[in-house]
Amino acid sequence: MHVFGQTSSTWDETSGANRKQIKRIYIVGTSHIASESIEKVKEAINEKKPDCIAVELDSNRYYAMLYRQKGNVKLPFLQKAILVLMQKMQENLSKQTNIFPGQEMLSAVEYATMNGVRVAFIDQDINYTVTRLMKKLGFFGKLKLLLYLIPAFIGIPIKGVTMIAEFDLNKVPDEKLIERALVELKREFPMIYEVLIEERNRHMARNIKKLQEQFGTIVVVVGAGHVNGIKKLLKEK
Repeated sequence: MHVFGQTSSTWDETSGANRKQIKRIYIVGTSHIASESIEKVKEAINEKKPDCIAVELDSNRYYAMLYRQKGNVKLPFLQKAILVLMQKMQENLSKQTNIFPGQEMLSAVEYATMNGVRVAFIDQDINYTVTRLMKKLGFFGKLKLLLYLIPAFIGIPIKGVTMIAEFDLNKVPDEKLIERALVELKREFPMIYEVLIEERNRHMARNIKKLQEQFGTIVVVVGAGHVNGIKKLLKEK
C-alpha cells in the first residue's frame, strides 16, 4: 500500500501554466456508522477509477481502527470522562447498524491496497487534535460538555443530540440535517466546532491541493459534515 500524508460532490479543477491539465476531485460524504456509506464509497471508486484515494484519517487513527485499539493514555478526569462518553455513544450507535465506526474509510483503503491505487491520509494527527481541543475548551468548557454528554449517554432527550432520531442511522443524513447539526454545534460549543470542523477542514483541503499536483483523478472520502467546508476551501486560490 502506498500512503501519502500525515500532512458525492464533483467538479473539475484546472491547473498548470497552460491550463490544459484537468484535475478531477470527487468528494464522497459519509456517515461513519452507516452501511450506505460503504456502498457509496465502493460505487464512487468503481465508477471514477481514481489515481489516488484520500481518506479522513491520519496514520495513528488508521492503525487504531484497523486493530481495534483503544487509547490507554493517562488523562485528567474530565478529559478521560469526556472521551470515554463520546466513544461509548458512538459504539452504542454503531451497534444499531452493525457497522464498526469508520468502516467506510477502512473499505476505501482496502480497495486501494487490492488495486494498487495510492492512498492519502489527509486528516490532522488525532493526538494533536484531541490535545488542542482540550486546551481550547478549558475547565468550564469541558465541564459543560460533560454535563451535555451524560444525559445523552443515558438516553435523556436533549436539544441537538435528539436530531439523531430524525434520520435512519444506516443512511447518510441529508444536507439540511447536517447543516442544522453544524449550526447547533457552533452555537453550543464554538471551540469544538473550530477545532474539529474548521481547523481539520483547512488541514484536509491543504493536503488535497498537494495531491492535485501529483494525481489526475482523486476520490476523497470524508464525513458528510466536512464536505461543504472542504469544497469551499478548494475553490479558493
